[in-house]
Amino acid sequence: MTPTTEPSTAEIRGALTRSALVYMILFSAVGCWSAYASVLFKELGVGLAVIGLLAAVPAAVSIVGAPTWGLVADRLGDVRPPLLAAGLWAAAAASLLALQPPMPWTAVVVATLAAGSSGLTPLVDARTVERLGRARDRFGQARAFGSLGFILTTLAVGLLVQVAGTAAMLAVYVPALALTGIVGAAVLGRGSRTTRASGIGPIRALRLLRDPGMGLFFAGSIVVWIAATGVMAFFSLRLIELGADARLVGIGWAANAVLEIPTMLAYRRVVGRLRVQWLLVAGAAIFVIRAALFAVTGSALGLVVGAALGGVGFGLFLVGTTTFIARRAPASLRATAQALFSSTAYAIGSIVGGILAGLVAGAWGLATVFPAAAVASAVGAVMIWLAVIRRDVPVLPAGASAALSVPDR
Repeated sequence: MTPTTEPSTAEIRGALTRSALVYMILFSAVGCWSAYASVLFKELGVGLAVIGLLAAVPAAVSIVGAPTWGLVADRLGDVRPPLLAAGLWAAAAASLLALQPPMPWTAVVVATLAAGSSGLTPLVDARTVERLGRARDRFGQARAFGSLGFILTTLAVGLLVQVAGTAAMLAVYVPALALTGIVGAAVLGRGSRTTRASGIGPIRALRLLRDPGMGLFFAGSIVVWIAATGVMAFFSLRLIELGADARLVGIGWAANAVLEIPTMLAYRRVVGRLRVQWLLVAGAAIFVIRAALFAVTGSALGLVVGAALGGVGFGLFLVGTTTFIARRAPASLRATAQALFSSTAYAIGSIVGGILAGLVAGAWGLATVFPAAAVASAVGAVMIWLAVIRRDVPVLPAGASAALSVPDR
């Protein structure tokens, strides 16, 4: 596919198949970390407040790490070298956790791990959207396999942890990180640009925030992710507090992802009937409902049900953000823009959300985290509505070619 041609139907199917494979491997790693990292840290003797800080470390690193990997890929015009480097880097760092390093070395290892892993999702997202071309609204069909990998892995690792202990999750996590880089570099192919891009840098990327509504959308996304992180940072520990074992923890995290799959698969059809802006607001609103349900339930089953509901919100908001930015960002900033609006916004939200949730849980108990998260979720949903609906942020229609006018100089 050249820069001036759009992919054929066969090329779109091939792009979806290749990206689906990479997403499945990548989110197998994400599932291991999300479900069991906090439990592993607790077994290492780390207190609740410090666990919240450790949850914020990867996010803090991602603020710089994700855009940096994106800038490297944009300058090269090829995601393969940075994707391979990021996957192998993250795997090497994650393997050090098997040594059970004490604090503060645990934090150092987690930060080093995050420096590599922060590049994986935005690089795969950017390449997937590029390969799909005008069929970018089918992105969710590939990303849904990431949720499938997440589900299968959390269930399988739950059984593994029940038998062999929490540290056994590293036997899945480390290879999955390495395989993401190796397989991604092998199957995703070179970018459509045959020459390296010039004039790309952080300042130019930040100019995206100056376009109508985009700064508020960025800020609103941060608030949405603050609340979402606050809800899920102690989800595993709250389940255990209510009497769940490692198997139910795995089921709970699988439930968190199970409704993501039909949501992402149906996204292409839904976006043909509703504007992408409304789907973003709907996703944020569902996060409000999930946090409120977590706040009022006192049973592990109630938490699992709420987690499943959250999968719909996550699918709508995540795929909506990726599609929204793909319609707005210029081709020369494709990877950088995805990193900025997806990974960096998520990272900042995770930092604040993890720290605040840890402080609240340490001071008043795990149950108090959820009503606070419900309020924050509502604030974020209103900000998204103001940014993309009230201000009527313009986006290209489905099937149109790339987007915003960000000056080269």
